[in-house]
Amino acid sequence: MNDTYILEAGSVKYIFRVYREDRRNKSDIDFELELLNDLHEKGVNVSIPITRKDGTIMNEFFVPEGVRYGVMFTFAEGNEKPIHAVDDSYLFGQAVAQIHKAADNFKSEHVRGKLDFEHLIEKPLNTIKVHMEHRPEDYKFLHDLVMRLKAQIEQHLEVGLDWGICHGDLHGNTNVAFTDEGKLTHYDFDICGYGWRAYDIAEFRLAREIHSGHNKDEVERLWAAFLNGYKSLRDLSDTDISAVPMFVALRQLWLFALCFNEGELIGAADFDNGFIDSKMDYFRNLEGSNEE
Repeated sequence: MNDTYILEAGSVKYIFRVYREDRRNKSDIDFELELLNDLHEKGVNVSIPITRKDGTIMNEFFVPEGVRYGVMFTFAEGNEKPIHAVDDSYLFGQAVAQIHKAADNFKSEHVRGKLDFEHLIEKPLNTIKVHMEHRPEDYKFLHDLVMRLKAQIEQHLEVGLDWGICHGDLHGNTNVAFTDEGKLTHYDFDICGYGWRAYDIAEFRLAREIHSGHNKDEVERLWAAFLNGYKSLRDLSDTDISAVPMFVALRQLWLFALCFNEGELIGAADFDNGFIDSKMDYFRNLEGSNEE
């Protein structure tokens, strides 16, 4: 999504990220950097931006497509690893709760996009529709299913869903480093913004479903451990938890559209009818499980 480099000075490592001009403007980045510094000041383990000698944080690169911004970050010590252990899932749940709790009162003058229905439904459907013009019946099925999911979430909204700062990419496989001593450090807040906390934790649930294959028992064990870890530090209502499966489906929708949007970088040939088939299988199976 951006260009990211490891810089080494002696035995010390740093991360240097150059943001894409078509994805993030200066206000977006300022918001992210303010949030990271605020979380750090409140004791949350996150990779933080490093100030230049002149007191500023951002570097400007004037390129053909416009201005790209570069920022140096501290290196998150530890290693990424797929979460397959209950203890790791519990620790990750605690770490996510720390982010949400510390960010509850965060305020910024900088504008940042919301992880709302426009972000999760409207824009993805518009993108997918363009790439499924040759499959109108499949698209209609997908559209109708997503509208039903939206209606279910709106019913939850009437009761009340937790809304606040979200990381946006808390799947647990990357974007967090584990040390041998059990310390977790979060990074890559590139998709952060205001959203429903049920959506923020839904990505962890989705990642467990994907990486655990058909082992439903493992998924439920890890999910229960995550929730126990989260609720040991921060309250999470039954309404929020019951909304997670709907947001898991919307996360899949968002990822579906993301692949099409990033086709020029990843390779558009990877997103042919076979790719569409695999996604449609997921959504058709989802409807089948809902009917049961």
